[in-house]
Amino acid sequence: MSRSALFAVGTLLLASCATPYSPTGLLGGFSVKELREDVYRVTFAGNGYTTNETAQAYWLYQCAELTLDKGYYGFEILSDMRFVMRRAPDDADPATGRASVGSLDGLDVPASPQEFAEAAAWRQAAAAARDDGVAPRIRLARGGGFVYVPMSSGSIRRPAFEGDIHMLKHPFPPAPPKMFAANALKTALDPVVKSEKCGFGNVCPHVHEYLLPAGKLQQN
Repeated sequence: MSRSALFAVGTLLLASCATPYSPTGLLGGFSVKELREDVYRVTFAGNGYTTNETAQAYWLYQCAELTLDKGYYGFEILSDMRFVMRRAPDDADPATGRASVGSLDGLDVPASPQEFAEAAAWRQAAAAARDDGVAPRIRLARGGGFVYVPMSSGSIRRPAFEGDIHMLKHPFPPAPPKMFAANALKTALDPVVKSEKCGFGNVCPHVHEYLLPAGKLQQN
């Protein structure tokens, strides 16, 4: 087989896999933008083989890793986010008596009016500190969900998460799914991100205990 044919086969096999946990590349990945010293915009974009659950797990994992790398204790999500949630097996629907572990529920993480006010205050402070009086743009990104990419034969649904996080130096009581202790979140996600993957290289379905306010991340 010629080198060009081998390259074509290799590219096809690579393109038939979900986006891995890595910086943005051929298959997608994560990217980070500093908005100010303690506020960052984190983005994870998957390809057509990536599940929403995978993109979400990788986005949260990158937020935790970035927070620790910058020397902070934890972070709060500033943006409107839409997470998927697999609840614990004993969290049964009262109407049916069935556990919801096999299905995905939606979990909204809205930005509060206070957070919008703080973002505006950051912009004013940044403008006052600059000679030209123009502040770098700080907005609350909206993330969580699918992006439809138009193709000649239709549209491909690709999961993408983008959100702003505010890093915090001092310990605080974690309050998932809004505020996380970075080390505890990373520890909870380590087996999800680093273990053997399921279909097309996605994270395996799992209970999202790390998103539950009463979950194990309450204590760090």
